[in-house]
Amino acid sequence: MKHLAIIFLVLLSFSACKKEAATSPGIIIDPRPEKRISSDTLTSGQQWGLTIGLSSAEIYSTIQEIQTQKQVGYLIVVGNVFTNLESIEHKIPLYSSILLDEKSGTSTGIQIYFSENKVKSIFTNNGDALSNWPSGTGNSASIAVGDKIADIYQKLVAIKGIGSYASKFERISIFYKDINKSYDPQMSSSPQWYFTATLNDKRYNLVQLNFNGGNLSSIYSTVFERP
Repeated sequence: MKHLAIIFLVLLSFSACKKEAATSPGIIIDPRPEKRISSDTLTSGQQWGLTIGLSSAEIYSTIQEIQTQKQVGYLIVVGNVFTNLESIEHKIPLYSSILLDEKSGTSTGIQIYFSENKVKSIFTNNGDALSNWPSGTGNSASIAVGDKIADIYQKLVAIKGIGSYASKFERISIFYKDINKSYDPQMSSSPQWYFTATLNDKRYNLVQLNFNGGNLSSIYSTVFERP
């Protein structure tokens, strides 16, 4: 999982997320430097069945097919940022996290992570772990570790209705796609997706998929080696 820190840094260039990567679930920064072994760019042909020219829906289906073989753990969808809570009502169960913050980005922004259709963890952007958020608002207007993902949207609606928390819904980000869930048509609007594939116990491949008009236009692939 240590190589996921690199994806996280890439993601930061597309978002104002302030989370400390060292405390992020599943994202651990290795203090030892990782070595770049090789890189390649494809503008035609295919890699692992990911064929240039295919639609984002077809590419997603292929990623699902190679997930186990290539040990694909995460898929990051760049640009999945919203300002309207209602627009993500049916998207939340398709993703592994949701990030809430003000337009300018704050240390008190909230990051909620899911696993097995429940809330796995809650963090502030400065890395503080929470058992629930917010506190003192009653169960119907508070999200807690262990809550079912199916209940999250209605709780977010209730929280947004509390004046002191409304600003945390100015920017709603859902970057981490749960590959085990169905395709989200919104993904076709993203310019890039990122994932890693394990090559062996020391090497992994960081893959950047670039899209144009909803179709795969190029693949940038970099092999790294851990010390």
